[in-house]
Amino acid sequence: MVTDLFRNIKVACIVIILTFFSRASSQNTTFCDLRFINHLLRTGYFEEALFLLDSSDCSSFQINDSVNYLRGWSYFSLNMPVSSSESLLKIGPASSLYLKSHFYAAFNYAQTGDIIKAIDVLEKIEVNTCDQISLKNFEIAGMQLQQGNLSAFVEWFGKNTGNQPEISESAINLMNISTEIKSHKSKSPFLAGLFSGIIPGSGKLYAGKKGEAIAAFISTVGIGLVTWENYRKRGINNFNTIVFGTIFATSYMANIYGSAFSVTVIENEYKQNVKNTVLFNLHIPIDTFFSKWDLCF
Repeated sequence: MVTDLFRNIKVACIVIILTFFSRASSQNTTFCDLRFINHLLRTGYFEEALFLLDSSDCSSFQINDSVNYLRGWSYFSLNMPVSSSESLLKIGPASSLYLKSHFYAAFNYAQTGDIIKAIDVLEKIEVNTCDQISLKNFEIAGMQLQQGNLSAFVEWFGKNTGNQPEISESAINLMNISTEIKSHKSKSPFLAGLFSGIIPGSGKLYAGKKGEAIAAFISTVGIGLVTWENYRKRGINNFNTIVFGTIFATSYMANIYGSAFSVTVIENEYKQNVKNTVLFNLHIPIDTFFSKWDLCF
């Protein structure tokens, strides 16, 4: 609550200052001071920049592309990829910000996992130079790799010509990732559960968790032996037999479920790590390529 209060006070002060300067300059000057909003972005005040963009008269035709760029970049900095793309894609080919905006819009969709839309955005980008074409092909190749389409990755990756410094290191990294994906042997949650159903703990061993496998085997088999001993001496209706039998059944089923769950988590973590690594190597080239492309006032 206190943090929100201070933030609201800060935003109010910014608006008051901006209003004062805009009125001092000219009564006919619009309340939308893009230079000041751009300054807020550069200094990390993304929410304040959005507040001014949304509350000011920043929708005139003459500055439409600039407003959409600033709004899209604010959303990008706030990790709101879909909203960022929606603003960046409004920038037309005539703008000097067109290429940067549309490349980042595609990257935003790749972040959300919407590879089809990301590639569609890239394929529609109008590029002219060899460097731009190579960057476009590289980004599409990386997005194909992100969704595990190795054949499409090789096809698009092979379209690159020359040795562009912006993508050379990331290109090597993506090739290494593709090689690693080819050699990766996926594990089946079903098999993990089946193994643990036959031999308690073996599913955990299959998942690569040796310590948990040993613990699961000892505990499940131990409780099973105690249950069997009570059954043999006291019969199935004995209280101790029922209690230990219930514990054994619970432990046995939990062991099967736990093994299947462990494999599922491991495979999901692997896929997420691949996605994050690919996205990192897709971001570096466009960040480097467009590092000097920005609004000029």
